[in-house]
Amino acid sequence: MKKSALLVLFLIIIIASAGTFAYFYIFRKPAKSKGDGDGDDDDNGLPPTPGLVIIYTNSTIYGNITSEIAQYKQDIINQGYSVKVYNWSQPTELLLKGNLTAEYTNYGLEGAILVGEFPYILFQNLTAPPSGGLDPWGPYPCDLFFMDLDGKWEDLFPPSGIYDGHTVPTLPAVGDLEPEIWISRINPNPLSGVNQTKALKKYFKRNHEYRIGQLTRPHKALLYIDDDWADFVNEWVSNFTAYTDTSLFYYYDKSTTNPTYYKNNLSVDYEWVHLLCHSNETDHLFGMDQYGNPLEGVVNTTDIKQINTQPLFYNLYACYNGNYTHKDSLGTQYLFSNNTLTVICSARSGGMDLYQPFYDALKQGKPIGEAFRIWFHNPEMKKWNKWTEKVYYGMTILGDPLLTIYM
Repeated sequence: MKKSALLVLFLIIIIASAGTFAYFYIFRKPAKSKGDGDGDDDDNGLPPTPGLVIIYTNSTIYGNITSEIAQYKQDIINQGYSVKVYNWSQPTELLLKGNLTAEYTNYGLEGAILVGEFPYILFQNLTAPPSGGLDPWGPYPCDLFFMDLDGKWEDLFPPSGIYDGHTVPTLPAVGDLEPEIWISRINPNPLSGVNQTKALKKYFKRNHEYRIGQLTRPHKALLYIDDDWADFVNEWVSNFTAYTDTSLFYYYDKSTTNPTYYKNNLSVDYEWVHLLCHSNETDHLFGMDQYGNPLEGVVNTTDIKQINTQPLFYNLYACYNGNYTHKDSLGTQYLFSNNTLTVICSARSGGMDLYQPFYDALKQGKPIGEAFRIWFHNPEMKKWNKWTEKVYYGMTILGDPLLTIYM
């Protein structure tokens, strides 16, 4: 009897163990994850499930574009995301960031689009000892503040309303310096003589047309490399992985990369343009010498406004073009000119280099915003972000971050 009882007990244990195994490894689906930002798919080869996207619309214009926002919301839902729309009137950056953090913590926020005027912060990095003090590249708008939800941001030297500290929290040590989400802005207000409502209506109209296949371009790109970057052409080209040898057109000859040739190329039906050129908030400066003189000439906001630009997407390695607080900033003018849908740019000196992870992600079919987030998590980026001059802190997205390129 004892042996029989032990045998029965043994069989019960075996059956219970098998049931537990079946529950956890067969029937129970693994939780989806956003991933670690390295571009790899999660969950045994399955891509992560798209999460929440929020459209924040400034309350002063919301009533004028309700139908456009409703269509945009539906377009994003059609991509597979869940969407919230906020008619937003809170005036401070801390209230906006607090809402973003809560949505990320509670609902797995992927990112947010800010339509109209929204709060921003100014950042100026503290330089390392022994010199100390502030670096010369600020202050500038820094949207990383809204994308990095677990880093520590401070106004230190001296307290002035300008953030100058960005560190990993020590208690508890659970944060980092990279973005958890992406942020983009769609705001025509910096442009002179532009009716905000009309500009937004036109933008969302072409955005919808692109999404339903009425606005199209051949899958080809322009990589336009001005003089100071021309010697590294092989690196720039090899990292531009979203386009093949037959779909990538690149120009780097120092004698011909000039304003006229660049403007002529903007009338060509490229899908994507990546420009490397010295710039300020309102001008591209071609052939700039050691004294800051653009020997070959300038392309300014008025030029872009007057050209019948054909490309849909721009990545501007062009200092300060992304300073959306500056009147008539070039990045904003690109966005609201003709056919443009999205502009990647920087509000300070610099722009996107080490960019292969970004274009790898686009090639995989990821949306621009997710490719942008992945680029920020590149190990090479982390190495460079240890510099005292935080050269990538001005990077921002203007326009729709959820679009993908044709492949």
